[in-house]
Amino acid sequence: MKGPWYITVRAVRDYLAIQHRPDVTDGPIFERATTELIGMATETAGSSREVKLMQSGALLFKGPRPLRLRFVVTPAPRQEGDAPQLVNVWPAGGAEAHREGMQ
Repeated sequence: MKGPWYITVRAVRDYLAIQHRPDVTDGPIFERATTELIGMATETAGSSREVKLMQSGALLFKGPRPLRLRFVVTPAPRQEGDAPQLVNVWPAGGAEAHREGMQ
């Protein structure tokens, strides 16, 4: 996948749920959501947006307007490749960020 981060299936499913779209793991709806996330990831990673280090070691990025989603990115390489992994997408101001605890 193109973009600064490897987009995981979990992240796409999170995004689909936030957008109130069907929970699918392939096909045109999934592909469109993936393309949208790649665009937001590219914009987010290439900007000076706020980044926080979470206790888990993941990075929490604040996404672009108007959605202002939160992107949880693990910097450690995985078997899919060396790129950081977008593992979760949370709604703006989601309680998950507070439960996860940031340093």
